[in-house]
Amino acid sequence: MEREQILELENTKAALLRQTYRMRIEHPHMSPVSLEQEMYTALMLEIEQITKQLQLVQARE
Repeated sequence: MEREQILELENTKAALLRQTYRMRIEHPHMSPVSLEQEMYTALMLEIEQITKQLQLVQARE
């Protein structure tokens, strides 16, 4: 993976983390069945996948 792709993944991850933080601040009492909770869960899954990708790249270096 090229350095540019790694930076893009890191930037995407940071943006997603900021978005999930804002969601937690704006909706501190999210119901487990709410749309906000579904969005939050989807974002966290994407963050987890990006983290795994970055860890694989770092392990190869």
